[in-house]
Amino acid sequence: MTRWAVLVLAVAACGTKGGGAAGGATGSGSALAAGSGSGPGAGSGPAVVPETCQQLSFAGNTPVPEASGAAWLTIGGKLALAVVSDSGNDGAYGILDPETGETLETGTLPLGNAGQDLEGAAARGNQMVTINSAGWIRVYQHDDAAKAFTLVTDAYPLGPVTLPAKSKSGGNAPPEGDGMVCDGKSTNCGRNYEGLCLVDDAHRPPGDGACVGFAASKADGKLYCLTETGGKLVVHRDRAVSITKPGALADCAFAEDGSLWAGSNLFDFANVYEVKGWAEPAGATVVPLGGIGVGFPETLAVRGDVFYRMSDTGGSPSLLTKYRCTR
Repeated sequence: MTRWAVLVLAVAACGTKGGGAAGGATGSGSALAAGSGSGPGAGSGPAVVPETCQQLSFAGNTPVPEASGAAWLTIGGKLALAVVSDSGNDGAYGILDPETGETLETGTLPLGNAGQDLEGAAARGNQMVTINSAGWIRVYQHDDAAKAFTLVTDAYPLGPVTLPAKSKSGGNAPPEGDGMVCDGKSTNCGRNYEGLCLVDDAHRPPGDGACVGFAASKADGKLYCLTETGGKLVVHRDRAVSITKPGALADCAFAEDGSLWAGSNLFDFANVYEVKGWAEPAGATVVPLGGIGVGFPETLAVRGDVFYRMSDTGGSPSLLTKYRCTR
C-alpha cells in the first residue's frame, strides 16, 4: 500500500485519542472522527463519534503485520478471529481471541500461484476465503492439530483477466474500461479489492443468481456483488453498491444476523456503514454508523453489536480496537 508523509502524522495523532492504540483502554469515543451522510457516497465530512458506540477493553495490537482481513472461524472448538496480513509478508496470519484480543497462534499461509497479496478474508462454513487486490480468490482450511492452514482451492480469478497489471492511480481511482480482474500476481491494480464478505447459508438469498457476498473495491469505493457458479465466486460490475469515495473503502463484513457492514480507511475518517437491502444492490441504502477505528484502519469484523477494527500501518504490530455500538 502506498503511504504519504501526512499519513504518518495523522496516525501518530490518532493514537493519543479515545483510549489510544495500545493497552486496550476502556472508554467511549474513537481515535478518528466520523463522516456524515445517509446514502451511497456518504462520508463527506467530519462528525463526532456517536455516543451509541463505546470502546471496549481489548489487546491494543497483534504481531501479525499489516492486518488486512479477518474471518470468523471455529478453531479448537471455540470461536476465533483469523487475521491475514497484507502483501509482502509471506502470507502471515494470526488467530485472535475475540474476547481479549490475545494472539493465540501465528503462522504463514501457503500461497499457491497468486503471490503474497492477501487483502480481505471471510468465512464460508468453517473455511477461510481470501481475496487479493487483483481479484483472485483462495480457500483455506485450518488444521487444529497442526496449528496451520492448508490451501484447499488455489487462486482463481473472479472473472476474465482483462485489466492491466499496473494502475496509473496506484489503485486509488477506477481503472479505464469495464474489466474487473487483473493479473493474479499484481498488486493495487484494477479495482484494487481491499475486502471480502460472504453471507452465511441461513441468510443467503434464494436463487442461483443471488448475491452470496461482496468484494470491496478501494479504487471505486463500491461493493460488488458476488454470485456462485460451479462452486466458484464470480463478480458482477453491474450489481454494485456505492459506499464512499475512491481510495477510501477498506473492508466489508457480514454479522451473524445477516446484516452487511462496510468500513472505510483514514481518508474517509474510519467510517462504518450499514448496507440495508443488500440482496438487491440497485435498491440498497447505505447508512453511516460512525467513525470507529485506530491508525489506518483496513479490517472490519462484526459480531452482534460488537465491531472490531484493525489497522494496517505498514508493518508489525497491527493496531486493534473493539467497540460495542447500539444498532
